[in-house]
Amino acid sequence: MTGHPLRLRRLIDPKSGRTALLSFTAALEIGVVPGMTDLPAMIEAFAATGSLTGAIVHAGILPSLFERCPRLPCSTVVDLFGGTWLSTRPGRREQICSLEHAVRVGADAVMTTVSLGSPDESRQLRLCGQIARECRSWGLPLIVRIDTTETDARRQFSATLAGHGARLAYELGGDMVVVNFSASAEAFAEAQQGIDIPVLIGGGPDMASDAALLQSLDRALGAGARGIALSATMFWQDRPAEAWQRLAGRMEMTS
Repeated sequence: MTGHPLRLRRLIDPKSGRTALLSFTAALEIGVVPGMTDLPAMIEAFAATGSLTGAIVHAGILPSLFERCPRLPCSTVVDLFGGTWLSTRPGRREQICSLEHAVRVGADAVMTTVSLGSPDESRQLRLCGQIARECRSWGLPLIVRIDTTETDARRQFSATLAGHGARLAYELGGDMVVVNFSASAEAFAEAQQGIDIPVLIGGGPDMASDAALLQSLDRALGAGARGIALSATMFWQDRPAEAWQRLAGRMEMTS
C-alpha cells in the first residue's frame, strides 16, 4: 500500500466509515479565544474521546503538539491557507504554508480552500490544482474546503453550490471535500451524484443550537455525506461539550 491511501485511511473511522474533523485554526483568524489558549491540550482532550478522526491545524502547532502528545490517537491535517478577520476581505484566504513544510512537520493530510464566486477564484483553482499534483508526488491526501461566503447570501447554503463545489474538488484531484449542507436533503443528495470522493459537512443553514446541529447532521448523513469538518469552538466549554459526544454517537448510529 502506498503512502497516499494509507494516510487517507487515518482520517476515517474504521468501524463507521465516517470522518470527524475539527478545526483548531480560529485563533489565527480572530485572535485568542477564551478557553482555547492551550491548543495541544485542547486537541488532546478531543482526541481522548475516541471520536475525533482528525485535527485541522496550522503547521506551527504540530511540533509542540507531538512533543506533548507523542501518541496522539487521531490524524493531523495542516490547513495550507489562512487569513484574519481584520482584513477588509475577511473571507479571502492566502496560501501560508508549503506542502513540503506540512510533510516535514508531520501532517497526515493537507487542506486548501476555494472561495466560489470570489475575485480570487481563478487563482485559488490554479493553486488547488497545483497542490493536488504535489500531493500525489508526496503521497499525501488533499481535502478541499469550499467557501461560499463571497457569493450571494441567499445562495450560501444552496444545494446547487454544494454540488458544484464537490464536483470541482473531485475534478481537481481532491480526496475529500468540505461543503455546506442545504435546507433540502433531497436536493443535496441529487447535487452530489457522481462525486466519487467523501463529502463532509462544514456548515448549514440551521446549526444555531445543539438540537438543530444534530438534526442537520442526521439529514446530511442520510443524504450521502460521509462526515463533518466543523470548528472546535462549537463543542468546547473548557472541555469537550456534551454536544460533541452526542454528535459522534449520531455518526456511529447512522453508519
